[in-house]
Amino acid sequence: MEVRSWEQAVAILNNRLNSVAEREAAARFLKKNPEPQAVPRLVKALQDEDFGVRWAASEALSQLGVHALETVLGVLADPDQVGDPRLRESAYHMLHLGRAWPVPVNKLMQSLKGPAADLATLEEAARLLHLMRDQERQSGL
Repeated sequence: MEVRSWEQAVAILNNRLNSVAEREAAARFLKKNPEPQAVPRLVKALQDEDFGVRWAASEALSQLGVHALETVLGVLADPDQVGDPRLRESAYHMLHLGRAWPVPVNKLMQSLKGPAADLATLEEAARLLHLMRDQERQSGL
């Protein structure tokens, strides 16, 4: 199956009946053709059971900039989701890809891999999310 649009890629990712190979191909399509509209689905894919889907989703998100970062920070700041080690591993990969993020992410990256990673990540993600929103408000003045 050849993926031809971001809408089709999202539909493939949403359908758990699709094979792992099809879902990985959909995530790779979104990596090569990043679309801001796909950010929520890509963020959800950071917790996918399949490593290849998670990896491609994190790479696609790394190319989508501020909106993707803000969405990922929101998920990492959610106590119901931050406990998932797949999410933390995928977010680390996204941040590691070297994008010039609008806030310093080094401490967050340490939190993602450090002791008590879920709690440390939750706190640092919430702090960065607050910082980003303050920056947005100040730039909008």
